[in-house]
Amino acid sequence: MNDDLTTLEPTLLRAIWRYRWLVLFITLVSASAAWWYAGATSTDEFVALASIQVQDPSSTIAGPSVSTQVQQQYVRDQTELLKSGEVAQRAQLLATGLDEEFPYDASGITEQATINQVQDSSVIAVRFRASGGDWAIIGANSIIAAYEDLVRSELQRNTETSLQIIDQLIEEKRVEGADTQEQIDALTTERSEGRIELGRQLDDLIEELVSLNDQLDATVSEETRAALNVRVLQVRDQVDAMRAVIAALSESQQVQQLVESHTRLEDQIDTLERDRQEIVISSARSAGAGSIKTEALEAAPVQSNLQRLLIVGVFLGMLVGSGFAYLLALRRRTITDRTQPELVLAAPLIAAVPNFLQEGIRSALPVRTDPRSASAEAFRFAAAGLDFSRPITTGGLITAGKVVAVTSAGLADGKSVVATNTALAAAKEGKRVLLIDADFGNQATTMLLLPDERPAAGLTEVVEVGMPLHEAVVQIEGSGSTGLHLLARGWRQTTAPEFFRLGATREFFEQVQDYYDLVIVDSPPVLHMAYASTLLGLVDKVLIVVPHESSATLLEELQDRLDLVGTPTIGYIYNLAPLRPEMTRTEGSMRDVLGGAAELPT
Repeated sequence: MNDDLTTLEPTLLRAIWRYRWLVLFITLVSASAAWWYAGATSTDEFVALASIQVQDPSSTIAGPSVSTQVQQQYVRDQTELLKSGEVAQRAQLLATGLDEEFPYDASGITEQATINQVQDSSVIAVRFRASGGDWAIIGANSIIAAYEDLVRSELQRNTETSLQIIDQLIEEKRVEGADTQEQIDALTTERSEGRIELGRQLDDLIEELVSLNDQLDATVSEETRAALNVRVLQVRDQVDAMRAVIAALSESQQVQQLVESHTRLEDQIDTLERDRQEIVISSARSAGAGSIKTEALEAAPVQSNLQRLLIVGVFLGMLVGSGFAYLLALRRRTITDRTQPELVLAAPLIAAVPNFLQEGIRSALPVRTDPRSASAEAFRFAAAGLDFSRPITTGGLITAGKVVAVTSAGLADGKSVVATNTALAAAKEGKRVLLIDADFGNQATTMLLLPDERPAAGLTEVVEVGMPLHEAVVQIEGSGSTGLHLLARGWRQTTAPEFFRLGATREFFEQVQDYYDLVIVDSPPVLHMAYASTLLGLVDKVLIVVPHESSATLLEELQDRLDLVGTPTIGYIYNLAPLRPEMTRTEGSMRDVLGGAAELPT
């Protein structure tokens, strides 16, 4: 369902369309400002592109085990390093070494360079903008060279630091090993001298034991043999004890511990030397396989930002214009659909009268001049709608009362045209219709029907002088029993507010119904003439004219005034409506209505 059928609040699209020329003007102003700014800030600049593919050094050792996530983090870290001030300072020195007139210092290099990772790859792109093509190439290549120089310096410094630490540890282990060896040698020498002395003593004991055995073999005396046996046993005990002492000296626990400690020190030294060799090898690999660079060989002129600024200007202009249009639409709500007035008036649509010009109608009375037009048919709808009754909110009915006032909220809403054409349409249906021109200050109805005549009398003469009604009215169409009669204002000097408060005026509106089938009163605009409320209190019902794209706020004020008057509203005419295609497809249906011969379809 169209939102306009349920709300009077403006939509953004309708606000833009309503104030389209304002939106277009603001958009053009914004685009012009963008065009001027692009021209004022444009400079002849060039951009050069260099790139470098970086590889995590650990991947040359760990191989495929290094995860993609680790590699991507390494690339991001190197991207930030390329953007660092230290790289910019080194690049500035390199660039000025190549060209003494290079115009950018370290901070300028940072501003002119655009450094980013190429998607999710290992490639880092370096773009450098400069006022000269050669300077752009020098700037881009200098940043890459400065980065490589910084990486090599850092790698060499780290390698040297690591080797110094390992060399210091190796030296410390060697000194400790030499001390241990000296302790082993000292203990070994001391025990060797003791073992030699004990060996000589053991040899002496063994020789004595051999001599005793020889003596024992040569002796036959029991006493002598007994004494020799005792001595043999003593010597043997001494030999065993001496051998135990010598063995103990050879297997000293302290010496064994020192030997084990010395062995561990030698193993540690071997490990440190292997680590040192690995650091040297790793450093060589990192220096040779850390990056692959692509130098900038040419610079391209920077494309003008005019197109981009124009797009931004147009977008901002449309945004600001649309917002401004919506704010205006909120402040100036309008009726844009024939069903919207029902939300305010709580009354039905009687007819939608199209804009005459959209049908090519130049006359203000299409019922008379263009009877087959959609406009004329709309007025016939209006005339027919005045005969119906409908329930009202107070619980009663709007009867088919004969006196209907046609009014509107403001000036130039077309109420006089609507009242006149509706009266003509009702008269052509065979009714006896009286059209009263009660808009004393305008008299547009009289001028529409009698452009070249001035009625001799009118409403004021009938009410205040008592002139018979048939002498004051003017026959417009039809015979005396049917057709349209016009009752103009009259020529008596009177004020409208006082006139419509007269008891004679009220009595006239009550009695005139006895002479006509329908009485249509052209009332002044309710919100412009105070006496319009008094006049509306004298009639049976009110027909409201609501023009297309009229003010919703004024319509709400009109309804408030009608609520005070109390006269029921039978409905409304939506005037100056856009011509819809279906409104023009009535030719066949009109033949009998307009008196044409009926034709059967072939």
